[in-house]
Amino acid sequence: MLLCAGLLPAVHTAAPAQAAPVAGSQIRPLLINGNYVLFPGKLAPYTQTGRLMVPVRAFAGALGAQLTYDAATKSTTVSLLGESVEQLRAGEATAVNRDGSTIALGASPQLREGVLFAPMNPVLTGLKKVKWENMSNLLGRNILLVQGRGETVLPQAKPWQSVTPFGDLAGEYQHPFYPTLLTQAADGKGFRLTLSVLNASGSAIPKGASSLEFIAVDSQGQAVVRQLPGPSQPTPKAGALSFTIHVPAAPDYVIFNSRIE
Repeated sequence: MLLCAGLLPAVHTAAPAQAAPVAGSQIRPLLINGNYVLFPGKLAPYTQTGRLMVPVRAFAGALGAQLTYDAATKSTTVSLLGESVEQLRAGEATAVNRDGSTIALGASPQLREGVLFAPMNPVLTGLKKVKWENMSNLLGRNILLVQGRGETVLPQAKPWQSVTPFGDLAGEYQHPFYPTLLTQAADGKGFRLTLSVLNASGSAIPKGASSLEFIAVDSQGQAVVRQLPGPSQPTPKAGALSFTIHVPAAPDYVIFNSRIE
């Protein structure tokens, strides 16, 4: 994984676009290994018959799983830590475990603008070494906590965890900003990502008291790290604001962390 650090100022209005941004609502942000994982633009999860549908390739990357495609059967396999969910196909409401047993998906995978989406819960159930649970923050907003079972650490955390200063914080100082919308647009020099957030810390945040980190990971597993100062003005409780970064390649997913100093 290639890591490149950079510092850009936080902004609260987007620059003029050369292409219309593709918006992605983070209807239930994932907290994987204690870090927000977001999917930009057309990769944003959505719900279908009550199931959270996730972009299979990007979601596998966020977990650190391997993805293989069988052209003959037009099916996809997700493998993680010795377990696998096989024969994921658009329009088919079942998949297969590594042992050959059938997995009822509850909702058929779908192709949307060339991206395969599948229901998250049965895929994680098939991988067996991953657990998840719903939780909510101080604003009552939904968060989906995903982590390894027992002592298992999901592989994706390992390459970049050593370079981020955002781990091991007390709860009241970690994740004061809750992500709600991540837009993406080509701008002639790469891609412009704008993240809208809410202050979910439970109190006003003084000016200059927070900092943020974005890790944009592309389809090749290469990452760009952007560390930004927080707002230069006080942020009221539940106050809304946005931050913009530029990256050279379209990311499959974005790891977002924030902290109060």
